[in-house]
Amino acid sequence: MSLGPRYRGRVRTLLAIAVSLTLAGCSSASGANGGLVRVEDRPLPALEGKGLDGAPLTAAAFRGKVLVVSVWATWCLDCERDQPGFVQVAGRYASKGVAFLGVNPEETSTAQPLAWVRRYDVPYPSIEDPSGRFAASLGYTGLPATYVVDRDGTIRYSIIGSTTSQATLSSLIDRTLSGDVSGAPSP
Repeated sequence: MSLGPRYRGRVRTLLAIAVSLTLAGCSSASGANGGLVRVEDRPLPALEGKGLDGAPLTAAAFRGKVLVVSVWATWCLDCERDQPGFVQVAGRYASKGVAFLGVNPEETSTAQPLAWVRRYDVPYPSIEDPSGRFAASLGYTGLPATYVVDRDGTIRYSIIGSTTSQATLSSLIDRTLSGDVSGAPSP
């Protein structure tokens, strides 16, 4: 049975609409709705390299503290939306044994990342990761990605996508500080 040109045209139009709706749904999953929180139980991989200022930097230096690792890039709109909240949460938790560490993948120059740090007054260091190998070792699937690591160096939570909710990030940090890593908090 041969389908006529009008029928084939309608099928193509419906397929185009379906693909457009699917892509629109995927792109909004990490935006205003916040990212996907996952409970984890795996060691933090070795993250050591040059900081944006050129000095040696390693995640191991933060052992004994709860560590929030933020994978970000200057061209990531969700990263830009999240950054002011990260700065506020980092400031609130600095005296409570919590440190933040950025990983800046796939940027070949430090000029834009350093301008970003100045613009947002970011109080914590970031590791240069032009090849993306550090970010890949974390198992990230896209930007932004956030990992909450306990004092012993075990990743307890990950947030894949935007963390625009300071309350969600704070809740994960509080749970990790208290040793309660039994499940993801409600949003």
